[in-house]
Amino acid sequence: MNFKGWEQVSNIITDSLESNEMLNEGQKLSVHNLIKTLPKSGAIIADEVGMGKTRISVELINAVKKAGGRVLVVLPTTLGFQWQNELEDRDKHLKPKPIIRSLWGFLDAYKEEETAEPWANESVVLLSQNFANWRLGVSSKADRWALLPEIYGQYHKAHNGSVPRGYHQRSDLVSWEAEVCARNIVNHADKLPKKHVINKTLNYVINNFNWGMSGFDGNVFSAGSEYRTLLEKAVGLGLGAFDLVVIDEAHKSRGETSSLSTILNNIVLKTESTRNLAMTATPVELGVGQWEDMLSRIDLPKENRDKILEIVKEYAQIVSKLKQTWRADPVIRQQFKETSTKFQQVLSPYLFRRDKRQDDTIKAFNKVSGLPINAYRKQLPVNVEISGLSTEWKKIVCAVEGLSASSIMQTDSTSKRARLTLANGHGIAGIIDKSINSSIDDDVLEIENVTLPSKKEQRAQWWQSIIANSYQSGEESLYSHPAIIKVIEEIEKDLSKNQKALVFGKMTKPMRALVNLLNAREMLRSLQQEKYWPQSKIHTSAENSAESEELAVLAALKQLKLSWSIEEVNQKLAKQYNQHTYRIDKAKNTLVERIEEAKANVFDARTSALFDAFKVTVDSKESDQKANLMSFANAIFELIDKEGFDLSALELAQGFKDLMNVVTAKNEGDENGDGELDPGEANNLWKVITQRVANEFTHVRGGMARLMYGGTEAHSRRVMQLGFNRQNSFPKVVVAQSVVGREGLNLHQACRVVYLLHPEWNPGVVEQQIGRVDRLGSRWQREFEASQYEKKELPFIEIKPVIFKGTYDEYNWQVLDARWDELRSQLHGVILPESERSNGDEMLYDELCKAAPNFTPLDVK
Repeated sequence: MNFKGWEQVSNIITDSLESNEMLNEGQKLSVHNLIKTLPKSGAIIADEVGMGKTRISVELINAVKKAGGRVLVVLPTTLGFQWQNELEDRDKHLKPKPIIRSLWGFLDAYKEEETAEPWANESVVLLSQNFANWRLGVSSKADRWALLPEIYGQYHKAHNGSVPRGYHQRSDLVSWEAEVCARNIVNHADKLPKKHVINKTLNYVINNFNWGMSGFDGNVFSAGSEYRTLLEKAVGLGLGAFDLVVIDEAHKSRGETSSLSTILNNIVLKTESTRNLAMTATPVELGVGQWEDMLSRIDLPKENRDKILEIVKEYAQIVSKLKQTWRADPVIRQQFKETSTKFQQVLSPYLFRRDKRQDDTIKAFNKVSGLPINAYRKQLPVNVEISGLSTEWKKIVCAVEGLSASSIMQTDSTSKRARLTLANGHGIAGIIDKSINSSIDDDVLEIENVTLPSKKEQRAQWWQSIIANSYQSGEESLYSHPAIIKVIEEIEKDLSKNQKALVFGKMTKPMRALVNLLNAREMLRSLQQEKYWPQSKIHTSAENSAESEELAVLAALKQLKLSWSIEEVNQKLAKQYNQHTYRIDKAKNTLVERIEEAKANVFDARTSALFDAFKVTVDSKESDQKANLMSFANAIFELIDKEGFDLSALELAQGFKDLMNVVTAKNEGDENGDGELDPGEANNLWKVITQRVANEFTHVRGGMARLMYGGTEAHSRRVMQLGFNRQNSFPKVVVAQSVVGREGLNLHQACRVVYLLHPEWNPGVVEQQIGRVDRLGSRWQREFEASQYEKKELPFIEIKPVIFKGTYDEYNWQVLDARWDELRSQLHGVILPESERSNGDEMLYDELCKAAPNFTPLDVK
């Protein structure tokens, strides 16, 4: 590969961009601007969440490849599947290998020397941001660092005719993959000019490696050590040099010692013409100082960064003053306008941002509503007032305050956790469970060893006893927690209006309780109304303690004032489920032949191969294979966005294809790497698919609300995503752990309501969360367009923070709001809170907002 330079990239893009139907006009404008900037420096695509940053980057990647260049995409691991799809959709020849997650994944390409596919030969490489998190210590296996001495050995052999003395006795040359990789590195370097970055790096590694040490232990490779750096550079040699480095979610892992920073600073090999392209909707999240990190990510020289940071700080200071005196002080208003212009001028050569101010639908909403440009989002706090609590919960709130007053918060973690997490019940549940689970032996003291607690400790224990005595178990307290009950009531109002809800939280215990209770209440209502509920019985703690729902059902029975017993609920569930199963059983008998009718109009080669494997199992005489047919029928009928069983052959074929797309990854099962599934590969993969479908769709519990957290498997996330994006399919509510669900998921097609269950400190995180539903082609967009034709009430994207008033929770939200205001002032064009646009000052307010920095790409045509 021989990169022909950025001028050639520009020519390739210019020749094809206007006819490109995959990009909208705004995205094309961004691409035009990028090809003007990249010959001189790196760049930041900071488009607001949901506006298609990936498409812009893919267009650039395609042109770099056509110009003979190589591209590295460094991305969060969970987004690998999405990037593969985007690249292949642009051009089938762009199709990259699966994301490299670890050293093992890197070396796996060299298992067989004859069939090795060196990474340095790949035009596009996907690398996990966590790739460089290598934990090396005394007990680490030597094959984890074998590449380093192996490079020295193979270099010596290539340049001196034999391996160095002691080669065969070294204790760390234990990896065949490392040997093959090292041989490829040395052979590749020999074909390049002496001054090439690969040869410079190879010489650095060779000159600094001490062959005289016959072996190492893992401690030599601790983070930041000399040999750790050499190992990182050795891996970089294996990846080869790159002409474009794309950093997705570039705001993550800002620290110098983070894996992402290590990849960019130590591993990636760059030529003089290499450029970094950072992608992030939130280049700054917690303060203006973070511009330093982001500008470093695109390799901007320090002197340039320092000049920019001076003006950035000046801008932040003037915005702070403006918020205090904007109505009364014309001098401050003028200073703001001048500083805003400078702020925009120093960043605009490197930063391109399309925000919702440029979106045609947002503009139309602004014109029709007469509201500020960002007012299509409406914040509707869900307030939990102490005055409305039950007697038990008033006691708990009082006890938590008393506990915090009688404890030393720095040393008493139980008290601290109870106070800080009162609003979600996490710490309180822990106190209750700890009290219940303590054995008698824990409370019995040898008389001679008794140490009487101090008065302060006695008071703390008394307050803890008040909390512990309020409920029989910590889990029970969560099912009656005021915030959880309040959120459920609000979600149920949304569901009654046919609105789905996306809930973000952090702590899994309260999130699981919310999901269980939502399902329990909806299940009981369905049984009351004799509507189908996809569940055959109630899980008990004996079956699965982590997923027990019996307490949730008992709580729901009490809340809905129903006098049924658990046994009666199970009887009702079994009866209605059997009736539904009978209808599915009838429908399944013609399922295969109906799909066969329409498959030619729907299936691709991969789906056809899997359908053939499906038919093999259906034709089987084995009873368990017949039972599997029921699971697949259930799954297909559930995923089709239509109620009932009166479905066309085309709908059934599309349903089968959609199911295959979510229960398997795109290249999964392709054992020989030829891009196709042959019959043997399809049959092997079908065994895995059968188990996944059984786990997801053989119902023993309802799935109206579902939990997505760190332990949720990738195929389950895809199933949830597909169902949630369809109006009539389950789940109707997704409760997502923030770290899992806030990036990379498109959840906007049937939802415009977001609940923030647990407060965040970082407004950038909240922007990412809201961005799951605030995207191009969203439900909100469709509803707005429909409202214009049908003269309906204007819809909003509804953001519902859950705030337990009078607790630490409320303070947390106040801090977040202040930080969010600062973020909006730098990137969203919202200098002042919307609430201040009043009292006859609307024109002045709008004038200041108009003077806000705007990094929209310039029209360069």
